[in-house]
Amino acid sequence: MSRRYSDPVEVRVGEQQTGWQPVLPAGLDAASAPTAFIWRGRLHVVRAVLDHWTQRLPWWRRPGGQEDTELLVSTSELEREVWRVEASAGRLMQTGVYDLTKDDRWRLVRVAD
Repeated sequence: MSRRYSDPVEVRVGEQQTGWQPVLPAGLDAASAPTAFIWRGRLHVVRAVLDHWTQRLPWWRRPGGQEDTELLVSTSELEREVWRVEASAGRLMQTGVYDLTKDDRWRLVRVAD
């Protein structure tokens, strides 16, 4: 089962200070991969990056729900990165699968139990 959200989250990327890194698919740069995020006041540590892709947004929708009467937008404004990660909120907590998006800011958009 999965739930959809559009919650802003604070995301940490790159190498953690402990030197521990999440498992990454081949070809992904560890410097740009999420390693942890804070959602609803709780720190979630990324255990593995399951997938990463770029998603094209409809031209009439602007990132972050911004309204604008100007129809001409740049291509970069119509794309957002999606990171599917496996993360847990604590060492003894179960892991879940989370979809994080990044355009002008980071958001959590999907949680699969």
